[in-house]
Amino acid sequence: MKRLLLIAACAATFLLGGAELPTIYLAGDSTVCDYPAERAPMTGWGQALKDFCKPGVTVVNLAAGGRSTKSFQTEGRWKKLVDSLKSGDYVFIQFGHNDQKKNVPKLYAAADTDYRANLEKFIADVRAKKATPILCTPVSRRHFSSNGEFRPSLGRYPEVVRKTARAQHVALIDLTDFTEKLFRAAGPEDSQKYLTIVAPGEYPGYPKGTKDNTHYSRLGATTIAREVVRSAREQRLPVSECFVNIK
Repeated sequence: MKRLLLIAACAATFLLGGAELPTIYLAGDSTVCDYPAERAPMTGWGQALKDFCKPGVTVVNLAAGGRSTKSFQTEGRWKKLVDSLKSGDYVFIQFGHNDQKKNVPKLYAAADTDYRANLEKFIADVRAKKATPILCTPVSRRHFSSNGEFRPSLGRYPEVVRKTARAQHVALIDLTDFTEKLFRAAGPEDSQKYLTIVAPGEYPGYPKGTKDNTHYSRLGATTIAREVVRSAREQRLPVSECFVNIK
């Protein structure tokens, strides 16, 4: 028995290269977080990302609905994440939807000032733990005009993420650009499949149906998660080693 345990331990060490596998942490809002089965088909892209990870890679999704870069800190969620980090881990960061809400002081973070400062703090905190931050621009809402033209609704927030990534030399995955192109290509009708837009009685959790143009369906979340993996591989980011090969 002892011999078998020793062989197993040696095999594990060989497979891991003698090092502990990194953990992927996610900080974000309702478009990233995990959802229980009763909320199906609503799915966060962080929830779907787990399906693209190699065996042994842990994804800790600390994203939560209704949070901004401001409230994620004031509620202690960011401290919990940072305290859990070990050297070599990765942290994907995506906020913006709730930072926009000027009428909600506990959430609002102006794009060019507080929002950017919060992102810079996140980057510094992660690096201080010898982990790697990865910024993501916020996924788009599905918003078309009456004549079928897609209309962006995230203001300056995506551009501030891009500028911060360049200034801080941080990897960037541009999910705003990806989802805008996705919606434009699909058009007003076909794009509905990517969101939680369901008919009455179609899903148990929505007896009256719902037309949610912000939160993604399983298909939408999986499509975004696949883009995260594809972009990481295209940029040759070290985190791509945590993901399975995709076509």
